[in-house]
Parts: sequence; structure tokens; C-alpha cells
Amino acid sequence: MKLQLTLAMTALVSLYSATTLAAGDAAKGKTLYATCGACHGANGEGMEALNAPKLAGQEEWYVIRQLQNFKGGIRGANPKDTYGMQMAPMSQTLPNDQAMADVAAYIKSLAK
Repeated sequence: MKLQLTLAMTALVSLYSATTLAAGDAAKGKTLYATCGACHGANGEGMEALNAPKLAGQEEWYVIRQLQNFKGGIRGANPKDTYGMQMAPMSQTLPNDQAMADVAAYIKSLAK
């Protein structure tokens, strides 16, 4: 029960944080996305061989929430989640929520 309450509170904080951020800057996000492109593709097309999903055109709020979840240990902490465990340390390369918003703005700008 305590774990469920903690997860629920973390999700609410993540949701609140994602909706109160300043708008992302896609130009800054493009520079930050360079690291992401190694797995998710230069144009956000994803890479099946790496099990890296397509990101192009994804909604900004969703990208921010997932990055926050990885960075906060909500996703990628379970040893059975091999791909999530690969993504969790990558989320740490984004220093703050504004950087996440910038990357999300860039991803949103990519063609679907």
C-alpha cells in the first residue's frame, strides 16, 4: 500500500511538473537530442534492433513524463526491464526539466 501511494504521488508530481513547464525550445532540443538519436534514430524513427521506439511526432507532455519517470526511477528500475534499464541512465544526461521540455519540443517537431 505504501509503495502504491508513493507511486501515485510521484505520478501526480510528474503530471503537475509536465504541465507547468515553460514551453520547450526545439532548437536547443535538437542539440540535446543528438545522444537520443544513437538509439531512437536521427529523425526519431526508432530502431527495432535496439527495441528503441519511434519518437517522431510524439506529444510533448508524454515525452516529458516518460523522461521524468526514467530519471526518477519509476521506469527502468526493475531488473527484468532490460530496455528500461538501458534508458534510465540516458535520461540522466538531461540536467533538468527544461532540458526535457526542449528535447520534447524537438521530438514533436519531427515528421510522424
